[in-house]
Amino acid sequence: MTLTSHADSSAIAQPGTGTAALDWGSLVGGVPNQHDGMDRYTAVIDVGSGSARAVVMQVNPGGGIEIVAQQRVNLNLMSHVDENGVLDDTGVASAVDALEDFAMVARGFGVQTLHAVGTAALRESGNASAIIDAAVERFDIPLRIIHGADEAAYCFLGAIHGLPVTDGLLADIGGGSTELVSFSGRTMGSSVSLPLGSLRIANRFNLTDLPDADDVRAACDFVHATLTEAGIPRLSDSEVLIGSGGSVRLLSRLDRWLQPYPIIKLHGYQIHAESLAELAEQLASVSHAERTQMEGMNPERAHSIVGGAIIAHTLMQYTNADGILVSGQGLREGLARQPDLPSKQCLVAVPPLESIRTASLMDLVGRFVPRFSQRGRRRAGVAAGIGLAIWDDQGNELRQALESAAFLLDIGNAIDFYNRLNRTASIIVRTDLPGFTHRESAFVAAILLAVEQQKLPGRFRKSRLLGRDDLENIRRAAVALTLAEELDNRLPSALDSDAVRFERRHGIFTVYTPGWSDAAGQGLLERWRAAFDEEINIVRCES
Repeated sequence: MTLTSHADSSAIAQPGTGTAALDWGSLVGGVPNQHDGMDRYTAVIDVGSGSARAVVMQVNPGGGIEIVAQQRVNLNLMSHVDENGVLDDTGVASAVDALEDFAMVARGFGVQTLHAVGTAALRESGNASAIIDAAVERFDIPLRIIHGADEAAYCFLGAIHGLPVTDGLLADIGGGSTELVSFSGRTMGSSVSLPLGSLRIANRFNLTDLPDADDVRAACDFVHATLTEAGIPRLSDSEVLIGSGGSVRLLSRLDRWLQPYPIIKLHGYQIHAESLAELAEQLASVSHAERTQMEGMNPERAHSIVGGAIIAHTLMQYTNADGILVSGQGLREGLARQPDLPSKQCLVAVPPLESIRTASLMDLVGRFVPRFSQRGRRRAGVAAGIGLAIWDDQGNELRQALESAAFLLDIGNAIDFYNRLNRTASIIVRTDLPGFTHRESAFVAAILLAVEQQKLPGRFRKSRLLGRDDLENIRRAAVALTLAEELDNRLPSALDSDAVRFERRHGIFTVYTPGWSDAAGQGLLERWRAAFDEEINIVRCES
């Protein structure tokens, strides 16, 4: 079995792999009107081997996704396929019942168009037409069974879109199959669908309850042999292994419970090789009943998670990856973003990180703040000027975190002005921020919290995302953010951020601004001196 090529991407230029810059100029019009001339919501239905799910969502202009409703039904269709590849009556009936409920949920939100697909179990079933016919005739759902290559393309569009990666291998581990997609320069290369689903492996090798050690070894050997036969390539040092699907998300949730960690969202979480090996061994050493009691466990996946863990761990070892970067998105999000795939002659690609990062900031603020009351872009411009004067090009990560924090502060202003810093930080660690790593999100949230707090919460201080040197830089960036807000508040409304200039020499940081008074910035000058061990001089001047 060989990888199926979607297009020749050898001539595609690869963007740099460093931290992407924020490019406000690429979105001159501000936050776009999100629903002009289009339906407000999109509904996606995915009938998979382990479960079926309906998601009602809004796709924002920048590609970010807001989920407004979700319904999941545990089907275990792989367990209802007989030796002739036919779904039994129970499997068909449960799928049809799920579709009826999904249709009700979608119509309840006024969705006119539904995108519905079936994957491995329906592909392999000889009587899937019974479900397809019922979907159309009874519920007006145009359910289509997609080939493995199309499933891989949708998974790629969904999983890679918001991750800060350029080159690597995506593994979407489902219940009945695993889709493997290579990508370079954020453009899809080759793909293959392998019979390595978590539920399929768990059933085949008796891993659903307390598995025998020989069965675990046999499952590992089978996965390794299947990867070898398919010719899956090893990864180079610059390439990243991305994991998506329910099993990967559950594994990351279980791993995250074991240590202090500031980011709530799973999208972008990194499972290190040693942690995944220990977790896979732990899951395989306990019974199904004990597994369901583990903190963070989804009881509906307790029967199949050992299969998923073995696939993920073996794949990581096989490809020489030092861990798995988790994508909380996949097929459904790809289907929502681009329901009509390009032709086989066209490249399947996701936008560059620079545009995704800037758009995701604007999308997030747009959820909370009407356009007329947004001040973040000018405040971010002032913060960017301060950051460049302090850290120049050596502190790119810190400067961009400061700029992002300044822009996102509008969220807290809209929710609760007196607790705006805490409220904004809380949103950042809980919501998806496409294009940003967990470390970058933690930096932004920590800067906001440090403006008022003398000591960051333990989940930040003790997290592997931030080191000791980072904590001192965060304290300084918090003072810089305070200065940026004070300057922006007093800058005449007709002026842009470039009306404020900064100069740093001979141990003095000088600010030239059209808007300042002797009563402004109480305590700010002392905080600056303490943080940077230098004098600060704010000079009022003509614009």
